[in-house]
Amino acid sequence: MAAPHPAVDLLAWCAAGAAVTMALVVWVTQARRAAGGAARLGAANRITVVRFLLIAPTAWLLFHDRFHAAAVCYGLLLASDVADGVVARRLRDASAVGVFLDPLADVLSTLAVFTAFVTHSLIPVWLYALLVARYAMLAFGSLILTRISGPIEYHATVPGKIVGVVQAGGALWIMLWAGRGDGAVPGDGPLFAFLAFGFLSIVVSQTVIGYRHVRRASRRV
Repeated sequence: MAAPHPAVDLLAWCAAGAAVTMALVVWVTQARRAAGGAARLGAANRITVVRFLLIAPTAWLLFHDRFHAAAVCYGLLLASDVADGVVARRLRDASAVGVFLDPLADVLSTLAVFTAFVTHSLIPVWLYALLVARYAMLAFGSLILTRISGPIEYHATVPGKIVGVVQAGGALWIMLWAGRGDGAVPGDGPLFAFLAFGFLSIVVSQTVIGYRHVRRASRRV
């Protein structure tokens, strides 16, 4: 059976990504309504939805070795990440739905990009494992804290913002390097060390935040 035309394959990826995005948005808004809260999608949330829609084409371009085009698509994704924060602040459009969707978009986009990197041997496996451990800790920690102390709110932290900038810049640099066709990204440079230090700092930050949540919950009890 002949492989589908690249344009058709890309369209299928985008359609699948759009379907998953819409299902996720509907699930989050309905869950918010069931909890008695507001579930409107303001301007900032709509920009966040665009970020979700950009994940599928970015991943497709990376998995098909179209690194320069992927860098452009990923740059748009990063620009929309900045834009939704600016809009939320200036229009005072922050909402509980956005507080959940915004970090989720960060997690899914980062996992998609770095999965493509490790598949192409552009990053070491240990760095990818550290990233997965970071997000697994976040997911299970959030679940446990929710059961212990009730729903928790996610807030941006200074270490998180710094790591986000380093992570995004590093990802773009890897895409542009791979687009040159020079093979794997040199492992003896500072890039992987910076990324590893950033991921470890977030693990420590998450641990401290979780500990504080548990202490506050125990005090209330």
